[in-house]
Amino acid sequence: MRHAAEANVWKSYLYGFLMDCSLTAPVWVLYLRDERGFSLTQITLMEVPLFLLIVFAEVPTGAVADRFGRKVSLMLASAILAVSMFVYGIATNYWVVLVSNLTWGLAFTFRSGADTALLYDSLKEAGREPDFQRANARFWAVRFAAMLTGLLLGAAIAAETRYSVAVTLSALVSACALPVAWLLHEPAHVRAPEREPYLRTLVGGLREAWRAPALRYLFLFSGVVGAGAAGPLLLLLQPWLVAHGIDTASLGLWQAPMSAVGALAALAATRLLVGVGELRAFWTLPVMLSACGCVLAALDHVGAAAAFLGIALVRGLHEPLLATAVNRRVESERRATVLSVQNMVGNVGMAAVWPLAGLAADAYGLGTVFALYAAGAAVLGGSALLLYGRARAG
Repeated sequence: MRHAAEANVWKSYLYGFLMDCSLTAPVWVLYLRDERGFSLTQITLMEVPLFLLIVFAEVPTGAVADRFGRKVSLMLASAILAVSMFVYGIATNYWVVLVSNLTWGLAFTFRSGADTALLYDSLKEAGREPDFQRANARFWAVRFAAMLTGLLLGAAIAAETRYSVAVTLSALVSACALPVAWLLHEPAHVRAPEREPYLRTLVGGLREAWRAPALRYLFLFSGVVGAGAAGPLLLLLQPWLVAHGIDTASLGLWQAPMSAVGALAALAATRLLVGVGELRAFWTLPVMLSACGCVLAALDHVGAAAAFLGIALVRGLHEPLLATAVNRRVESERRATVLSVQNMVGNVGMAAVWPLAGLAADAYGLGTVFALYAAGAAVLGGSALLLYGRARAG
């Protein structure tokens, strides 16, 4: 079984690559705005039900992974994502697009927490538990490399055909992840017959996250930083580039450096953690987010795109640093459930922030939104980290 557990490492990398190689990523906002005729406000409001679905489904689907197996959860994620993305690409009605978007979110919840939990438990079964930090950093680097590939290919395909073609082809890539998930080995101790019932796993995971002050504030900090990095990169970058004269064919080239920086940052997360310590490493995230937001708010010039690289650096460091901190504090049998709580908090933040960002962008322009992101990262992120530091010291 040790060989099978070790093989899970490269299979996890392959699964992550296929799931994150999104040909939709470089054009999804433009696809909805220009090809389907939705305003930025409509687009952001469409995302709110998705984030709320993730909030309510995140922990239950994490408990599914803990109760029935990470492999089952990952298979469900890839199958649901492929179908929902295909419908998303061919639908012309706002409500059909919204429903397919919701289903896309369900796929996300089946995956989140289960992939890193399986990686951790596989290394543990193989006697390589100390290697998790390095393997997890590589896992995130692979994911960012997949995003980079998707950006370059997706923009090129959209420029030669239509935005919708890139979206529907992305469904095929996601479908290829299904057989990879099926070939994964489920670590033996996860499949043990004495596993607790599903509801007990669910309630126990929530209780474990809530009763630990360090975990509570860590998840709050993660939610602020995650939303603060995702909004500018996923929602605002594409319209910002178009507003500064970048054509469709070049969108991938302009967005690709963000994914490359994210991949390098994920690889560097271990060295940063060892070099400066956990708390100092965490402090770099809100400070950099706030500084980059201020640059984008103050400079209406294409050269300000360099600030997006700083935001991508934060996004690349965020997940490996948080995953390492959380995994050290959580027992194996509830690891996927508790990790799902972290993702749930992040999606609560995005459900609140994204529609406000869309309304502010339509009414006052993108510069105002970047200023709001900068203020939020400084005030909310800094406050959460201070609370975490106190709980950690206690």
